[in-house]
Amino acid sequence: MARGLLVLLSLLLACLLGLTLLLGTATGNRWLLEKASPFIPGELSLGEWHGSLLSGITLNDIDYRYQGLTVTLDQVSADMVPRALLSGWLELERLSLGTLHITLAPGDNTEPQPAALPESLALPFGIRIDRLTMDAFQLNDTVLVSKLEADSLAAWRSFQIARLHTHTLADTTVQATAQGKLTAPFDVQGTASWQLPLPDNNTLQAQRASGQLTLAGPLSQLQLHHQLTGPVEMQSQGEWRLKDEQWQIALHHRWPAQALPLALPQPLSLGKGELDTSGPLDALRLSGHTGLSSGERNVAITVDSALIPGGITLHEFTVQDGDQTLASNGQVMFSPLSWDLDLSGDLNTALLHPLFPGQLAIDGHSQGQWDGDRWTLSPSELSLRGQVRQQALSFTSTLQSQTPDDKQQLHLNTQGSWGDNQLQASGQVWPQWQLRSDLTLARLQQLYPGLSGNLAGQVQLQGTYSDPALSGQLTGNTLGWQDWQIAQLQSRFSQLRLPQTSHRGDMALSLSGNQITQGSTEEVSTLTVTANGNWARHQLKAEASRNEVTLETRLHGGLDPASTTWQGTLSDTRLQHTRLGQWQQDTDSSLRVSAQSQSLAPFCLVQAPSQLCLQGSHTSNGQDNVNAEVHLADLPLALANSLLGPTLTMEGAVNADLTLHGSLDKPDGQFSLQTRDAKITVNTADAPPPVEIETLTVQGTLADQRLSSNLTLTTALGNARAQLEHGLELDSSLQGEVDFTLSSLAFVELFTADLREVQGRIRGDFSLAGTVRQPIMNGAIKLQDGQALIPFLGIDIADLQVAIQGNPQGKLDITGSAQMGTGTLRLNGTVDPSDKNIPLQLTLGGERLLAADRPDARILLTPDLTLAGDQEGLNLTGSLAIPEAEIRPVEIPEGAITVSNDQVLVHQEGDSPSQLPLGMDVTLTLGDKVHFKGFGLDAMLGGTLQVEQKPQRPPQLNGELVIREGRYRAYGQNLAISDGQLIFQGPPDNPGLDIRAIRKIPSEGVVVGVQLSGTLQEPSASLFSDPGMEQSQAMSYLLTGRPLESGSKSEGNQIAQALALYGLEKGSGVTEKIGDKLGVDDISVGSDWESDDAALMLGKQLSERLYLTYAVGLFDAISTVILRYTLTRSLHLEARSSSESNSIDLIWEKELR
Repeated sequence: MARGLLVLLSLLLACLLGLTLLLGTATGNRWLLEKASPFIPGELSLGEWHGSLLSGITLNDIDYRYQGLTVTLDQVSADMVPRALLSGWLELERLSLGTLHITLAPGDNTEPQPAALPESLALPFGIRIDRLTMDAFQLNDTVLVSKLEADSLAAWRSFQIARLHTHTLADTTVQATAQGKLTAPFDVQGTASWQLPLPDNNTLQAQRASGQLTLAGPLSQLQLHHQLTGPVEMQSQGEWRLKDEQWQIALHHRWPAQALPLALPQPLSLGKGELDTSGPLDALRLSGHTGLSSGERNVAITVDSALIPGGITLHEFTVQDGDQTLASNGQVMFSPLSWDLDLSGDLNTALLHPLFPGQLAIDGHSQGQWDGDRWTLSPSELSLRGQVRQQALSFTSTLQSQTPDDKQQLHLNTQGSWGDNQLQASGQVWPQWQLRSDLTLARLQQLYPGLSGNLAGQVQLQGTYSDPALSGQLTGNTLGWQDWQIAQLQSRFSQLRLPQTSHRGDMALSLSGNQITQGSTEEVSTLTVTANGNWARHQLKAEASRNEVTLETRLHGGLDPASTTWQGTLSDTRLQHTRLGQWQQDTDSSLRVSAQSQSLAPFCLVQAPSQLCLQGSHTSNGQDNVNAEVHLADLPLALANSLLGPTLTMEGAVNADLTLHGSLDKPDGQFSLQTRDAKITVNTADAPPPVEIETLTVQGTLADQRLSSNLTLTTALGNARAQLEHGLELDSSLQGEVDFTLSSLAFVELFTADLREVQGRIRGDFSLAGTVRQPIMNGAIKLQDGQALIPFLGIDIADLQVAIQGNPQGKLDITGSAQMGTGTLRLNGTVDPSDKNIPLQLTLGGERLLAADRPDARILLTPDLTLAGDQEGLNLTGSLAIPEAEIRPVEIPEGAITVSNDQVLVHQEGDSPSQLPLGMDVTLTLGDKVHFKGFGLDAMLGGTLQVEQKPQRPPQLNGELVIREGRYRAYGQNLAISDGQLIFQGPPDNPGLDIRAIRKIPSEGVVVGVQLSGTLQEPSASLFSDPGMEQSQAMSYLLTGRPLESGSKSEGNQIAQALALYGLEKGSGVTEKIGDKLGVDDISVGSDWESDDAALMLGKQLSERLYLTYAVGLFDAISTVILRYTLTRSLHLEARSSSESNSIDLIWEKELR
């Protein structure tokens, strides 16, 4: 028995030794694999083998192939726990896989087998993996997992995954746990959370998408719940189930209203919505609804579709916004791509742009196929009909494929109208452009606000998609954009290409237009531009004219598409001005322009001996830098003569230079200007001697945003020197010194004809401080020994002294005096230039100032006036007395023509409005020695008037002028004025009249006279007497000094005619009625140009040039017939015949102004 036990032990030891050799050595492991290979379907090959199953194994280059399946694994290593085998478990402490690549052969077209679950997936023994890692898992050409880590994995009759972490498609990170049974009904539970990094995008304001999945239940009806937490929120709930031998899903997705994380001009929000996905995976049904909102717009979206084998059927896809709807339905197949879709709806065009309100009906259909090489497109149509901007719109487009000569083509045919504007286009659009269009835009204002006019023409688009070319012609009339307008525009263009392809052919462009205006101002009279060549090498010629100016120039150069830089030359520039002459470019100038830099080589315009040159460059490399030079040489001052008028002439020349360099916002620079042989001459008979400018120099520098300048002026009249330094801002500090002397004021006569024999001198010596906006002057400007003659007033102003003194507060104190006759004018006041409105206050005083000394008027004034205000307006207050005046106006001849108040002379310049509004409140007083003689009146005047005027309104007068004593000649008598007043109550040109002139006849004890009343523009006269008597008796006393019955026959006729005159003057309407009854054109009381006697005159226009007049004298009873024939406007032939004489005269008339 002992021997038997020994044999058994030996067998056990041999088995254990053999098992150890098989599992614990590499040779044994390989022997086991060789023995097991015949039982493994397919082909298995191994590369390197390191270690053993017991001590840890590492295998390289594993390759397994079976039918259409290929599995490769570059490396695998594992550490096994042998003792677990005793309990029926294969336990691996570590399992590390490299890259696992599985390749599946393409599937066949056999019918899919019904889906079913097995009764059990339990393993014959347990497998436990404490730690699992895998570098990558690739299925065919798709990397599904880039890294995988898992802990505590176990499977036998059930399974467990304690933790799994992996990176899957698109760098998605997944964290998962799961457990369940491997026998029917296969109950499982699990959770998974995931994160997907989102690409950087300027529009999407979210960094990642994330969610969490929970699953539970039997595999045949697995309950699913998913929560999407970013970038939007959505909850999904449903089940994965095996139904009718098919795997199906039934999920319900819902989400709340939420703002979308998009950076848009107008925020966009997703409305509350739901989506149901149900059915087999190859026939999935999707239906749901949601909305989008932006501002006040809300769009509802509805979808109902189903997957079909190889494609999708779209039952309904609707977008709706109020009464606006867009719907589509049809079918799309994926391989090859084919479709059959319908589109319909109503579109509110205000959504596209608020300037285009309207409603359009959309109707379309498209059917076709694309297999990657060829199109097959049945005629596909899209039509738009409705109104936009209150104009009817109708567009129809048809797209279809054609195969002429077995060549694939797509053709488009479009025609439409919008209001009075029409478009037609037809031709090939693929694989090349061969499209022609006709435009008739009759009313551009219907298309877009601000446009106007009409445009018509033809445009052709040719070439490939990468090299399109545009040709055609366009003609426009009264084209306008806002306040700009061009009367006529014509353009022709040929083979216009993109810059990167223009080298393949020459382009041509011609453009002409005229009457380019802005508002009512014509900016350009004519404009012509022609260009030809390609973008790499081309020429351009431009011509423009406006009023007296014509400009011509040429450009030669090319554009480099890579650097977007244009480089070329500017040549043949000519500037022509009718009065300033012709300026011509002397040599070509190189020009370079790009987005980062621009440069111009010396560009010079010459008019011998003058020359104007400029050159410069500008770069934008983070800081704008500029470098510019301007040079002006020998510019004749005589060029300004045509602008100054015939009375002034300038001679000499001017030279100037300007340089700028540095940054554009803080440049540095220098400038200088000097004249040579300058002279100003007045071309009048009594003109002063010419003013010669010996030296005029201005120099300056700009540095650190401070401008320093120096001025030197030397003439025979005086000299001036000034130094200034200040910043470029209005509030920058100011420093300066000014010193000037004018020893003669004769130059004043250059600018006005109202002053002559001007004498005196001006001396200025002051410094400047403060700021540019509010300068402070320390020092004084003085006018001394001034004197001037004012010819039109006949007075001489002598001993004129004026001083302007600065004070520390920034104000200017003004004092002055002048001798006017025997009186002295006094001036005092202040001006504050430190205030932006420059307030002013001046007082003017004096006594018995000689204001006029002419044959018709000698007037003395005593003013006490104050002028105050600022740039907003001035106000004159105070009093003005006329203590003494002798006024003898030149009487207008009775035959002189009176110009109507409403007459307008076409070429007469109107009175220029005052630059500043002026208000006035002045009391005017007439003294005791104001004498007026003229127009039959000889009287001493007095009274007080209040002159008031508000800015921009006519003056108003209130008060009265009194005739203290005087006489008035009327009806041939010199009548004494017993009472006389001119009453002003408003406008100064129509005072009320209250004047009474009398004649006393002491021998008869009678007083008779004339009462003048009414207004100055509508006076009325009446006779009165004391004691009262008839008008004829009063007229007899007024004319003869005795009663009517005591007069002679000739005196009776004189009185009767005077009464007739008096009666006609009393009622001019009566004469008009008499003229109508008699059939004459004119009836009046007056005198002709040869006589002062009053007469009743009847006139008739016989023809355009012939006029007949019949006159009866009121006092001499002489009848006269006058016949006048007009030869020219100023020349007349007149024949007259009366009982006393006959004559014929040639008369030349000239109205004096």
